[in-house]
Amino acid sequence: MSSMIKITAILLAGQAVAAATLRPVTLSPSPRAAQTCYSGETATLTCYTAPNNTPQDVTVADITYVAAYLRSYGKQTKAGRMFTMNGADTPDCAEWTLYARNTVTALAKHISPPSVNSSVLFEDIANTIDGGATATDKQKQAAIIGCLTDGGSLGVVYNASSPAYNTAAYKAAGYVPGGILIKIVNSAGA
Repeated sequence: MSSMIKITAILLAGQAVAAATLRPVTLSPSPRAAQTCYSGETATLTCYTAPNNTPQDVTVADITYVAAYLRSYGKQTKAGRMFTMNGADTPDCAEWTLYARNTVTALAKHISPPSVNSSVLFEDIANTIDGGATATDKQKQAAIIGCLTDGGSLGVVYNASSPAYNTAAYKAAGYVPGGILIKIVNSAGA
C-alpha cells in the first residue's frame, strides 16, 4: 500500500516498546506484548477518575490535537480511511497505539470475540475522542474529552448511515463497525 505511516507504539505490558505500522485498510499482526483482558472494559464511557481508577494527568490540548490529527488522517482519502482490528490478530487483548502527542497516547483495543472483525472510520475514532470537529458542550461531555485530564475509554461511536459502512466490499469482508474501544492514557505510563 502506498500510504503507510510508521508510528511508535508504546505498549502497556511491561513497558515494552515496539514499532507498529498503520495501513489505511487493515493492520496486519504487529509486534506487541500480551495484555491482560479486563472483563469490566465495555464500550460505555469510563473516566479514569479516582478512587476507582487511575487519573492519567493528560492535557485537554493534547487530547484535542490527537483527535484533530486522526480526523485529518482519515480524510486524506475521498471515502475516508478505515482502522481495522481483526479478531484473530487480537486474541491477547492487545492495545494498539493510534497516535501519541506529548502527554496523550490514544490506544485501540478489540473488545469483541475473536470471530469478529471490526473496522471503523478514523473520523469516527476522532469523534469518539472529542465529540466531533464542531462539538457542542453536550457532545464533548459524552466523548472521552469529557473526562478532561483524567483520560478515559469509550467504544467507537460510529455513524451507521455512513456510506463507508455500507459498501459491498465492507459487507463482503464481514466487517462490523462495533467492537473497538478507544483509550486516552498518559504517554509516560503507556
